[in-house]
Formats: sequence, structure tokens, C-alpha cells
Amino acid sequence: MDTQIWYAIFSTLVGGIYGACRRLGEIRTLGMLRSRFESLPKAFNDHLIPNDSKRRGFRSAFSSKPSQKPGDGKEEDKIAARFAQIWNLIITSFRQEDLIDNREKDLLLVPYCKDREMDMIQWPPFLLASKIPIALDMAADSGGKDRDLKKRMNSDPYFTYAIKECYASFKNIIYALVVGVRERDVIQKIFKVVDDLVADDTLIRDLHMSNLPTLSKKFIELLVILAKE
Repeated sequence: MDTQIWYAIFSTLVGGIYGACRRLGEIRTLGMLRSRFESLPKAFNDHLIPNDSKRRGFRSAFSSKPSQKPGDGKEEDKIAARFAQIWNLIITSFRQEDLIDNREKDLLLVPYCKDREMDMIQWPPFLLASKIPIALDMAADSGGKDRDLKKRMNSDPYFTYAIKECYASFKNIIYALVVGVRERDVIQKIFKVVDDLVADDTLIRDLHMSNLPTLSKKFIELLVILAKE
């Protein structure tokens, strides 16, 4: 009996120390998950996906094909796609076990079927939710001064992701709807002006942002109409 008691105490202490060193159970709330989600794909790839050089073994030493660097865009896309597939399987299993409902499932799923025209890694909606309305209000009230908006975006990278994804999706939808040659030329010129202002970091200063909330409402109404079609 004494041996079992001491073994239970020893295993508890060792397990606690090991868990603390391995940082197990560190993510305990949705806020902590949101703040650390950006690093999950790389951590998943580093710890659970075998390295190509290790997988090929001796043959890789004589391979003439250059290996991709970790920072390459194609490699980042592969890492994101691998993680998205596994993450979505986990979320789907949660739904099958009735641990979450359909709405929560849709918020947690990663859109790994990448839109090539958007040219960016997309994140699950729960990370980007409420970012756009807040950014719209801040831009509308900025009065041409973008310091507060930039400060907020720098403090939360998902603000930047949400704005870029929303703008890219908006462009794709408009280009898909406008079919006339003359009309498409006008739309392209408008988007080029906006893109140039973004590149020059003068968008909020040079454009009237007070009408952004109205534009957003009209765009939402358009999406509702398209969803019914």
C-alpha cells in the first residue's frame, strides 16, 4: 500500500513537471487559442510532419533538386494546407460527436480550398469575427488620421488578415459580377487607385472614410441577394 501511495505521488509530481516543461494545457480559453493560433501550423508541421530530407534519407544527399527554404511562399502554403486538413478533420469529428453545433463548426473550419486569385492564407472565421466592423468604425471616425487604426492593427495581426481577406473577396465578387468590357475597365481603374494608395500608405488620408459603413451595408445586402439566387 505504501509503495502505491508513493508511486502515485511520484507520478503526479513527474507528470506535473513534464507537463509544465512541455507546456501542456497552456491553451485553456478561446482567447488564448486565438492569440496562439497563428503559430499552430508551423508547430504542427515541425513536430508531426516528417522532414523531406529525413523521409528521403540517403537519396536526398545526391538529389539535384534544390530544397525549399522555410520562408518560401510555396512552403508556407503547403504547411497551411496540411494543418488545415487535420484541423478540419478534428472540428468535423467534434460535430459528429455533437460537441459543437453547425454554426460553431462553420466558425472553426479553416477554408483550405484556397482561392488562387486572393493569393493569401485564409484563417477560420472565429479569428476574424468582429474585426471588420471595428475597423470600419475606426476608419470612419479617423478624420484622415490613421494612427489609432494602425496601432490597433499592429497590436492584433488578425485585423490585417481580416481587412486583406475582405478586400480581396470584395474584388473577386465585383469582377465576377461585372461582365461589360467598359464597366470592367472602370472597376479596374478604381481598384488600381485604391491599391496605389494602400501601397503608398495614404489610403485613410486621401480618401473619405466616413462612407465606409454605408458601403459595407450595401455590400452585405448584395451578398444576401446573391445567396438567394
